[in-house]
Amino acid sequence: MRIIRSDHIPQVIPNWPEKLAELTRIAWTGPDGKCYFPYAPLTTPEFWRAEISRQWMDSSMMSWVLLDGDRVASHAALINKGTHWELGRLMSVRAGQGGTEAVCRERLAYVHARGIQARMECTQAHSRAQWHVDNLGMRFAGIGFLDKIDGISWDIVFFDTLDVPEFVPCVGILGDPLGQVIECSPQDRQRLLEISEIITTERWEPLPPCKFHLLPRLVKPIREIIRLNTHVAHGSVMIA
Repeated sequence: MRIIRSDHIPQVIPNWPEKLAELTRIAWTGPDGKCYFPYAPLTTPEFWRAEISRQWMDSSMMSWVLLDGDRVASHAALINKGTHWELGRLMSVRAGQGGTEAVCRERLAYVHARGIQARMECTQAHSRAQWHVDNLGMRFAGIGFLDKIDGISWDIVFFDTLDVPEFVPCVGILGDPLGQVIECSPQDRQRLLEISEIITTERWEPLPPCKFHLLPRLVKPIREIIRLNTHVAHGSVMIA
C-alpha cells in the first residue's frame, strides 16, 4: 500500500473520480443498500472530476489517498472553509491494519509543517474517526449538530490542532473548536436529551446511525456537557 497526494492522484490513479465516488458510496451504505452520506455530491464521479479537481488546483482542498494495488482504500482531506481549515472527508473501506491512521498521520504532518491550525468534525455514527485523531494527539473540542436529513440526526464530535487544554464543559456552551465558541440554543437542548439516552462506546453500527458512538474517555465530558445544558441554563433550573 502507498499514500498518494492530490497533486499526483490524476496521474497515478486511472479512473480516479469513479474510484473516489465509489469509496464514498461504499463507506456510507447501509445493509439496506441505501447510501446515507450527508453530502450526496461526493458520491458522484462528476462532482469529483469537476469540482474537487478544481479545489485541488486552487489549493482550497488537498487529499491523501491510500492505494491498495489499483483500489482506493482510504481518503482524507484538508479543506479551506474560508473562516477556518478543516480536516474532513475521512472514508475507508478495507484499509488494513493501520492504513487509515497512516493517511491521517501524513495529513496531520503536512498541517503541522505549515503551521496550519485545523479542526475536525467527527460523526457520531461511529467512533473510528475519533479513535484515529485522538491517537494522533488532537484536542477534544466539544460537540455540535450538523443537520437532520430524511429523519436522521447527524451530530459532531469536535477535535482540533490547538496546543491548549481540552474543552471544559460549561453552561451555555457546547464546544470551542479553534477557539470558536459553539453556544447551546434552546433547540439544541432537545437533541442533547435524546443523545443522553443513546450514548455507546461500541465502535460502530450498521447505517443509519441510531446511537451516539464515543471513545470511552469522552463519555464523561460529553455527559457533563449534556447535564450542564439541559438541567441548568443561565442560572435557572430546567426540568429534563
